[in-house]
Amino acid sequence: MTAAELVDLFEYNRWAHQRTLEAAGELEPDQYERETGGSFPSLRLTLQHVLATEVVWLSRWEGHSLGEAPEYAGMVDVNALSRMWNSFWNRQFSFVTSLADDELSRPISIRTRTGIETVQPLGETMLHVVNHSTYHRGQAASLVRMLGGTPRATDYFLYCLTRGAEEE
Repeated sequence: MTAAELVDLFEYNRWAHQRTLEAAGELEPDQYERETGGSFPSLRLTLQHVLATEVVWLSRWEGHSLGEAPEYAGMVDVNALSRMWNSFWNRQFSFVTSLADDELSRPISIRTRTGIETVQPLGETMLHVVNHSTYHRGQAASLVRMLGGTPRATDYFLYCLTRGAEEE
């Protein structure tokens, strides 16, 4: 994997997150908060988990092995979460676009809150973040549908078609 390919994957990740947040934003506040079961009790908590994970990993990439976690006080609706996410994306994308290919093999020290300590190459952890987000966006799409909304398609294939149309 090259740095340019990772930039593309993170651009895809951002595009897919925006589409997922748009679908969630069409729900009523009680639907967004409603407990539905699954990995996380609600759509809100599922989306907050995705953002928190990306924040933690970026913090690790920046040299903080445990990673920082976002504060969700006041995140009462999708719009507030979207604003927080947009601010984070600027920081994340700045980091991703600053990388050169040779930096992707740089070892990253990782400490989890459950006590695991390990080291992995930066590039592998970056692939993990996109994969993790894709997994939970699938859950979010199912929750949106269960709650009566209409999820957005977030396939990489569709992103490529959309990106190509936007570049013409």
